[in-house]
Amino acid sequence: MDAGKPDTDPPEPQADSLSHRLAAALAGLRLPGGGRGAAVAFGLLLAAGPLLTLAGATLLARHEKRATLRLQEQVAPRLQAEAAAREARAALANAAGRAAPGVVLELLAGTLPPEAKLTRVERTGDGGLELDVTGGDPDALRAAIRRAPEFAGMRNTSQRRTDAAMIVSMREDAQ
Repeated sequence: MDAGKPDTDPPEPQADSLSHRLAAALAGLRLPGGGRGAAVAFGLLLAAGPLLTLAGATLLARHEKRATLRLQEQVAPRLQAEAAAREARAALANAAGRAAPGVVLELLAGTLPPEAKLTRVERTGDGGLELDVTGGDPDALRAAIRRAPEFAGMRNTSQRRTDAAMIVSMREDAQ
């Protein structure tokens, strides 16, 4: 190599790289006739893989959804029976853990002012106590009821006036 003169010697042969060897192998490979048709077939084959996967997944999902609905229909009566039994146990526990109606009336009679009248006492389905008391001073009625430790959880729900007195409604939530 001389500066200013063109190279007359051919370049030294380089070691074949991987890409050269691959190109040489592909050059010797015979493609079927109609290269365009083969390319289209290869493209369709490439596109078919994801489409078949999607179709298969859709079919599996539908099958599992039908199986789930079938199981839910089979289990529904059992779940309803369990829910009813759970509610019955809760109602029984609320009723068993509470004072008897006679005891509640005795306690209320001892805590109410002399002019007050008990117009309604009720145990709710969840075990809470509701009562209506008629008297002249609603604040005195509420204070008298809350003074008794058994009724400390009572809260005022309403208050209304009648012709002669005030009716105070109170409720104790289930415990």
